[in-house]
Amino acid sequence: MDTKTLYLSLEQSILVNSRKVHIGDIAKIFCTDKDIYNTLSKMFVFTFPNTEDGQQVVTSMKLIELINITFKDLIIIPIGSSETIVYYKNPVPIKKLSNKIKTIILIIFAFFGTGFSIMSYNGDVGSKTLLEDIYRLFTNDYTSQNPKGLSLGIAMYSIGLCIGMIIFFNHGINHKDTDDPTPLQVQMRLYEQNVNQSIILDSERNNKTIDVD
Repeated sequence: MDTKTLYLSLEQSILVNSRKVHIGDIAKIFCTDKDIYNTLSKMFVFTFPNTEDGQQVVTSMKLIELINITFKDLIIIPIGSSETIVYYKNPVPIKKLSNKIKTIILIIFAFFGTGFSIMSYNGDVGSKTLLEDIYRLFTNDYTSQNPKGLSLGIAMYSIGLCIGMIIFFNHGINHKDTDDPTPLQVQMRLYEQNVNQSIILDSERNNKTIDVD
C-alpha cells in the first residue's frame, strides 16, 4: 500500500457562515489522493451553539487526531499556524435599533474626542502663539495684541491639518493614491494580531480550546 501525504495549513483566524464546522471550512488541505481530500473536506469538527455570533479556538493537533481516526497510515505535515480562531458570523444578522443607536453614539464620541485631542495638543505646544509670531513676522506688526489676520491664519492651519492627515493616511473620500497599506491599516493589522493572540491565550487558560486530550 502506497503511503499518502497530506499537507494541512491553518490561518491565524478564519470566518465561517455555518454553525456546523468541517475541516475544509477552517483549513487548507492538499493531498494527491482526491478521495482522501474529499473525505477530509467534509469531516465534521464541531458545532457552534445557537447564538447570533461566536468564536472558537481549534488546534492543528486536534485536526490531526480526527484525521488519524479515519486514515491511520496517512502522513500529515502541518504548516502555518498551530491554532486558528474560527469566527462564526450569522449570514442574516438581526437588525436591531439598539445597534444603530450605538453606532451613532460611537460616531459622536469619535468626532468630538478627536477634536478635543487636536485642540489639547495645539494648546500644549502653543500653536496660537506660534501663529501670532508668524503673522507679526510677515506683517511687521508688533503693536497689536490681537492681530486681525490671526483668524485667517487659524483657518488656513486647520485646512492644512486636514489635507496633511489625508495625505499621510493615503486616503481620500473614495481614492487611494498608492497600493501600499496606509499607517492606519498597518496599525489595524497589528491590533488584529494582538487580539487574536489574546483570544488564543484566554481560551487556553479557560480550557475552552478544542485540542487533543
